[in-house]
Amino acid sequence: MMSRDKGIQPPSVSPGGAPVKKDKDEPVRPTSKALRSPNPATPLPSIVPRSTPPGAAAVATPVVKFRTGMRNTVFDAMRDRGWKDTDGDDWDFFWADVHWVHEMLDHVYLSEGQRINHFRNHYELTRKDLLLKNLKRLTREILKSHGKAESAKFEFLPPAYVLPGEHALFAEEFKKNPGSVWIMKPVGKAQGKGIFLINKISMINGWKKDVKGVVGGGEEVEAYIVQRYIERPLLIGGKKFDIRIYVLVTSYYPLTIYVHRNGFCRFSNSQFSMQAKDISNLYIHATNVAIQKHSPNYISGRGCKWLLRNLRLYLNTKHGKGRVDDLFTEMEALIVRSLMSVQKVMINDKHCFELYGYDVLIDDDLKPWLLEVNASPSLTAETQFDYDLKHAMLQDAFDLIDMEKRFPPKTVRQKVGGFDLVYCEGSVRQEGRGRYASYLGCYHPIPKAPRTKKRFKDKESKAPSSSQEPIDNV
Repeated sequence: MMSRDKGIQPPSVSPGGAPVKKDKDEPVRPTSKALRSPNPATPLPSIVPRSTPPGAAAVATPVVKFRTGMRNTVFDAMRDRGWKDTDGDDWDFFWADVHWVHEMLDHVYLSEGQRINHFRNHYELTRKDLLLKNLKRLTREILKSHGKAESAKFEFLPPAYVLPGEHALFAEEFKKNPGSVWIMKPVGKAQGKGIFLINKISMINGWKKDVKGVVGGGEEVEAYIVQRYIERPLLIGGKKFDIRIYVLVTSYYPLTIYVHRNGFCRFSNSQFSMQAKDISNLYIHATNVAIQKHSPNYISGRGCKWLLRNLRLYLNTKHGKGRVDDLFTEMEALIVRSLMSVQKVMINDKHCFELYGYDVLIDDDLKPWLLEVNASPSLTAETQFDYDLKHAMLQDAFDLIDMEKRFPPKTVRQKVGGFDLVYCEGSVRQEGRGRYASYLGCYHPIPKAPRTKKRFKDKESKAPSSSQEPIDNV
């Protein structure tokens, strides 16, 4: 099993097979002979409009009917493709929310060409307690079959316990490190809802069982995960940040994973501090935009994000390109391994795909930690640049899903827009072909979206002037 992701090397080819021009900071990878250009001196083809991807069949594009309850970037991106929205059951493509999937998908017959944006039991990966359970199970299997060195590669989640069920185990662990800081997160919520930090075990007595085994005095207690807080995160400008990475899974059998180059960093708006008086200050410790936009230091119109490529270039100057290549490759590897942990339990369906939002934190030793995986990553934009980035990423995702049927069924393409194929079970394995480096954070252009949102212009015009560019555009 371990050999599958050890040498995964998406060859440097475009969807049509033509070599892809590299940015100067982009890692060089070997490619298989079958995918090399027959004549390296042949000039690159001219840029082809999105409506006719390289290698696509030149046929009349069918009208795609889409359904969604969203009225954000997703809706705009589908409409900008020429798709027609519908409220009925005659849809071809449904961008559904997870509640509809849970309640309705098992009762709906899907025709051959219909696609929907969630797998039935996506929560095996995106619920914090189930992600922990599945990773622990796979780690035990790897330890038994491949030994400690291989199983250690799956230890990218901070130590965690599920409450109230594992309160006693957590209490024992806490006694070994009194005064340590842990973070409490509801198992099924996102956007920073319900999180808080603790440094005393008495702060979570509400999840403790009494002598009769009753929790919370008999009242129903919401399930939480308590996770060791990373007390020494990598800081930039004295501020904490985490990374949002977009991952598209088109199938679990075979497991087929694409990672988009244009992720971004989310910064807090306050200087980082681990002083006891600051433990409860989420403007310091939580990087979620849903929290940060209420911070007194937040500047509407400027945002609190940094393009992932800028982080990669910045770290190159601080730590050297080789070490940074290793860091980004480790981030890609933890994505693959987390998805491997749920492959056996996920209900595969040819009608389903999933766009995940991975949240990763880097500590000051340059070790990446997986914080959580989102089934419905926020696609609402805070600034025009944020809107352009998400709009372009969604267009790449829709090109990959190929509702217009420009490519033969089951075609596995190595690169589609900013999405690079990083894992395709049984096919994308290039063992022993040199040093591998991830394309994550490498250059990929972000075209301006067809529409400019007036609300962003209004915000940006009110933002205070600065000698620096807005953080979104750095």
